[in-house]
Amino acid sequence: MTSSRSSRWFLPLLFAARLAVGLTYSLITPIWEAYDEDGHFAYAYYVARHGTLLQPGDPEAEQVWEKFQPPLYYILAALPLTAFDFDQPLPARAQNPFLQDGTTYNYALHPDRLQGRDYQIALAVLTVRAVGVLLSTLSVFFVYRAVCLIWPMEATTAWTAALVYAFWPQFLFVGSMVTNDALVTVLSAIVFYLALQLICTGFRLRYALPLGGLLGCALLTKLNAFALVPMAGSALVVSLTAHTIRRAGWKSPRLWLAVTIVGLILLAAVWLLTSQRFVVTHIFQVQTVYDFLGATGEVAGPSGAKFVGAFLQYGFRTYLASFGWGNLETYAWLYWLWGPGAGLAVVGLLVRVVRRTPNVRWSVLGLLTLHVLSVITLDLALALALDNIFIGAGRYLLLSLPAVAVLLVSGWSALLPRAWRVPTWKIVGAGIVLVGWSVPLWTLAPAYAKPRPQTVPADVPMSFRFGEAIELLGYDRPERVRPGDEAKVTLCWQATAPISQNYTVFLEIVGPDGQGYGRLVTYPGRGNYATSLWAVRTPFCDRYAVPLGETIPAPAAAEMRVSLLVTTDVNGERLPVTDAAGGPIQSNAVSIPLKIRAASPAPVLAQRVEYRFGDELVLRGYELKPASEGHTVRVVLRWEALKDLLTNYTIFVHLRDTPDHAYTLGDSPPRNGWYPTSLWQKGEVVLDEHTLTLPSGNLPPLALYIGAYATDTGVRLPAFDAEGKPIPNGEVMLERDLTFPAR
Repeated sequence: MTSSRSSRWFLPLLFAARLAVGLTYSLITPIWEAYDEDGHFAYAYYVARHGTLLQPGDPEAEQVWEKFQPPLYYILAALPLTAFDFDQPLPARAQNPFLQDGTTYNYALHPDRLQGRDYQIALAVLTVRAVGVLLSTLSVFFVYRAVCLIWPMEATTAWTAALVYAFWPQFLFVGSMVTNDALVTVLSAIVFYLALQLICTGFRLRYALPLGGLLGCALLTKLNAFALVPMAGSALVVSLTAHTIRRAGWKSPRLWLAVTIVGLILLAAVWLLTSQRFVVTHIFQVQTVYDFLGATGEVAGPSGAKFVGAFLQYGFRTYLASFGWGNLETYAWLYWLWGPGAGLAVVGLLVRVVRRTPNVRWSVLGLLTLHVLSVITLDLALALALDNIFIGAGRYLLLSLPAVAVLLVSGWSALLPRAWRVPTWKIVGAGIVLVGWSVPLWTLAPAYAKPRPQTVPADVPMSFRFGEAIELLGYDRPERVRPGDEAKVTLCWQATAPISQNYTVFLEIVGPDGQGYGRLVTYPGRGNYATSLWAVRTPFCDRYAVPLGETIPAPAAAEMRVSLLVTTDVNGERLPVTDAAGGPIQSNAVSIPLKIRAASPAPVLAQRVEYRFGDELVLRGYELKPASEGHTVRVVLRWEALKDLLTNYTIFVHLRDTPDHAYTLGDSPPRNGWYPTSLWQKGEVVLDEHTLTLPSGNLPPLALYIGAYATDTGVRLPAFDAEGKPIPNGEVMLERDLTFPAR
């Protein structure tokens, strides 16, 4: 056994740290921000208020979303709720309607201050969460005892496996929320410990009977606990080979007593489940079996293999960390480590099998592997039956976490030289503890944070009134964006009076052709700061990211139109907008300039030249492309900005027979006005195309002239050649003696 001296300080520190970090998860995550937490709480709330399980036909019971779940967790969760005075049904939650859009994280709206009944409900939720944290922390003790059975002489290895289990991010989150996944994971840890005791010490009534009882409790908590049956049954069978049973033989009264009692417990649990109408009508259906058998026959096909692959990929990723309503992940690098880390563990386990050098006895290794495969297989079977890969969410697979922790550490140790193991375990242990502690602070808290009050003026101040109580104070200039990227903008708002309704922010990107190329429909604060929550006369700035379509013309000047919808319907009513002087804005939208960058660098043109226009522009090349019909000519110019430009210039392109007579001309801002030069920045290269229409009849030889002038004043920029010599009239003759067929 691991030395008592080391465990004397390790266990108290482990429990204290695990309890503290679990409470941190619980307190930082707003209530209802775990998958269907409101449904789980509603079940326990009903049991506490009525003193009975859900009653079929009761409208309040029928509205409980989790009514199909086994009842044990909700009975236990109802116990602390009896201390609260709940005499009315649970009120409806104010919800964020954009949760499924992928632009927000929060399920519910959370006022800064709760009063009266809302405060009591929030306190009750936190109380049930705290009970879950305590139970999750206590389960660490059983996993620690189990790993000490496996590695009695390797204290650091045992500690590492216990730490991996205790601070696994997904388990920390689930164990800190109101969900039956927390209790079934705790019970699975205890069943895991008792199963190992049976294998390591032989058949004992003091282990076999609690094993059966706790297995029954797990089945009464959540139906995925059926995945524990193969592990528990295998442990009982293996334990029968122990010396005491071998000597007594199959006639041992203690053996048959234990088997009978365990069997009766399991039968009682199944009977209790089948007596629950909600469970029977939603889960125990013949159709579910038929669906599974039908889906199983399709697994070998391409669609079936694709489904299984997607299921395993989703389950593998979310097994590590998936928060909120399954829509919030943590550090990208952590998922990157998880894949190679699990792969190395598998390689290490295979090395042990090939070399026949396990540091875990073969019976234990087989039991752990069987348990992991049982959990995955049962979950996959249900996913196939329901045709839903999201049944493979990591929280449903946490029953296997004790076994996974042991297998990971055992596999890694096979690849480490003995001298490296202790330092490596210390690094791994410290790393997973630090990750567990950091997630609430750097993942959960920012996801549900409201925008901070404005402390510095916006880049572009303004004053537009939306309706009677909302003012847009300005915006920070959006960065340049390419097609297919996200256009990010910061808007500064304030409420000028209390707001009782939740209005919707509608941002639409309109290209230079007047077409829409991207939109965002959301509540402010990424859903966390709906307008009914705004503090009066407290300005704040809020950042938005609008997906931009790949087909928008580029480079170009676009605009982002800002409006507020009365509902969530983009075709519905909008709040009226007035400017600072009280004048109405007809479109009921405020426009913000947006610069669209070219999707790729401008190509080098066939004719390379170098002509400078003032200290603003330089012409780097051009191409002349007569149209096949013969009545138009396309001239493509390659410009480069010598500095950030503030003035809008018009480019003139003329075909002349004499310096003073133009047969055809094409004066226009660059890109037909779609990309004015005032948006150009130093070093930017722009392709600018002009189309000239040729007059009918025979044409004399023509020369191609170009130049640039200020759009507002008509003053030309001076032109210079490559050597810096001035060119008269600020115009460059690119080609002469051009001939075109008669029309």
